[in-house]
Amino acid sequence: MEMNKRALILMLLGCASSIYGWAQAQSVRIVQGSAITLRADAANVLSYLWFKNGDPIDGYHNQRLTVTEAGTYTVMALGIHCHSEPSAPVEVIVDPETAPIAVDMAIQGTADQQTVVIGSLFNYQLFVVNNSENLAVNVEVRSILPDNVSVVQVTPNPANPATNRPGAITATEITPTGPATYNPATRELRWHPGDIPGGGSASLSIQVRAESEGEATMWSGISHGHIEHNPADNETSVSVAIIPLQVPNTFTPNGDGLNDYLEIQGLAHFSAHRLVVFNRWGNEVYKSTSYQNNWDGGNLHEGTYYYVLELRLHSGQWQTFKGFVTLVRNVRN
Repeated sequence: MEMNKRALILMLLGCASSIYGWAQAQSVRIVQGSAITLRADAANVLSYLWFKNGDPIDGYHNQRLTVTEAGTYTVMALGIHCHSEPSAPVEVIVDPETAPIAVDMAIQGTADQQTVVIGSLFNYQLFVVNNSENLAVNVEVRSILPDNVSVVQVTPNPANPATNRPGAITATEITPTGPATYNPATRELRWHPGDIPGGGSASLSIQVRAESEGEATMWSGISHGHIEHNPADNETSVSVAIIPLQVPNTFTPNGDGLNDYLEIQGLAHFSAHRLVVFNRWGNEVYKSTSYQNNWDGGNLHEGTYYYVLELRLHSGQWQTFKGFVTLVRNVRN
């Protein structure tokens, strides 16, 4: 390992025509394994005599002295017929080398939905925990968001010394400024949760809108200013399936084999689906607790009807969609 060096100038009262002022007595601290260079400064000098704790240092007569040991150092400049006064003393204090601090930071990513419909909002969550006993400083989380979502809101939560699981932190809503910033051009989000004490944690919620069909995977990684005990849990990825759902605004149940049923695209992606249809007076005219794209309007007259479609997501939650559909029987070619 290369030795870290510093320099300190000692001014001498010379015996020649050029006079240099005194340096004040001082002390300097270095870390064990490093060094400091003491440099004498005087004019018309033949050599120097260095002292450690009042005793001459044999063999050292140069202008510079590299010091790695604790002690009090002085120097005298030697001329032809005279010598300078001793310099002001410099006390060198050697501190023991500090062992690098090691922490065990972990990051976990989740999403509140496994499957969402295009146009819907959902949330990615990030949970960071310090599994060590040491304070973690300069903690930074970097996330790359997929290109088929758009960021709506970012909600960071400050470091919490008492949290041991995701979801236990009370959210404080803020805009994507301050501790969390998002760059739409690079789709990169950077979050600085601050210093996290041993056993502490912090969380971040990212609300996004599903923009196009496909898998939406967000990658996140954590970094800090320490040695990491377990790098394996410093990265996380979470994926959400974005699916299309299209309810037609018109269907024509006239028996010609074309568009005879109210066919909703995307139902197969959901584990259960319920459909209720109302007329313009709010009366229920059709209901199915497991709709299979098989409603042909029955004996209803032509007109506009209103539907409530409920779909059960993979999380077990139900999502509701409302709209209208026009029933047309007499289609003119």
